[in-house]
Amino acid sequence: MTALQSGNPAMRVLERWDEAALNADARPKAMTIGGTVTATAILLAIVGAVGVLVFQQLTQTARASLSTTGSIAFPAWAWPALLGGMIGGLVFSLIIAFKPKTAPFLAPIHAGLEGVFVGALSFIIPAQFLGGEQALGGEMTTLVIQAMLATFGICAAMLLGYASGILRLGGFAKKMVITLSVGLMIYVALLWILSMFGVGIWNGFADTGMLGIAFTGVCLGLASLYLLLDFEFIEEGVKAGAPKYMEWVGAWGLMVTLVWVYIEVLRLLSKLRSND
Repeated sequence: MTALQSGNPAMRVLERWDEAALNADARPKAMTIGGTVTATAILLAIVGAVGVLVFQQLTQTARASLSTTGSIAFPAWAWPALLGGMIGGLVFSLIIAFKPKTAPFLAPIHAGLEGVFVGALSFIIPAQFLGGEQALGGEMTTLVIQAMLATFGICAAMLLGYASGILRLGGFAKKMVITLSVGLMIYVALLWILSMFGVGIWNGFADTGMLGIAFTGVCLGLASLYLLLDFEFIEEGVKAGAPKYMEWVGAWGLMVTLVWVYIEVLRLLSKLRSND
C-alpha cells in the first residue's frame, strides 16, 4: 500500500506511519471520520475555553487600568504567556510530528497552548488597529465574535466544496500553496530578524492600507486552502486504514489550520474597521 502524501506540513507526519500497523492483525482499530471529528471537537473546545479565559483576563485588566490611570496596561503575564504559547506549541508540534503515537496525549496540551495564543492575540490585534479605548468600548468583543463565526463559515464552505468535488487541489496547485506558505514563513522570519537589528521593512501584517489589506486577504486565502489539504488527507487516511491514533494527528493538523484562519480573519476585520 502506498504511503499517504500531503502538502500540509502539519499533516505530513501522517505520511510516516509504520506500514506494519496497516496489518489487520496488528491494528484492531483504524482511523475513522467520526473519530477524527470527535477529536477535532475536543481540541477546538479546549482552544475556545482557554482562549476565552485569557481574553477575559486581558480585557478586565485593561479596563481596570484605563479607569484608574487613563491608559491601558497589559498584565505582567500577558507577553510571557503569548511567547510561551508560541514556543510551547512549536515544541509539542515537533514531538507529535516525530512521535505521532503521542498525539492522543499531547494534542490536547497543544490545544491549551493554542488557546493561550489565540486569547492573547484576540486582544492584541483589535487593540493594535483600533486603539485601546475604542477597542475596549465593545468593538473588540464584536470583532472576535465575527471572526469566530467567519472562521466556522469558511470551514463549512470549504468542507462543502470539498465533499461536492468542486474544490479540489491538483498537484500543481498543492505545490503553489506550499511554495507560498514557505515564502510567507521566510518573510515572517525576515521581519523578526531585521527588527532585532533596528532595520525596518514594509510589514504587511501591520499595514492598514490597500496593499496591507490585500496581503492579509492573501494570507487568509492561503490558510483556507490548507483546509482542503487537511480534508483530503484525513479522507485518504480513513480509506487506507490508518491506525486509530492518527485521528488525533488529523484533528491536530485541522486545529492548527483553523487557528491560522481565525487569526487572519480577525486581522482582516480589524484592518477594515480601522479604516472606517
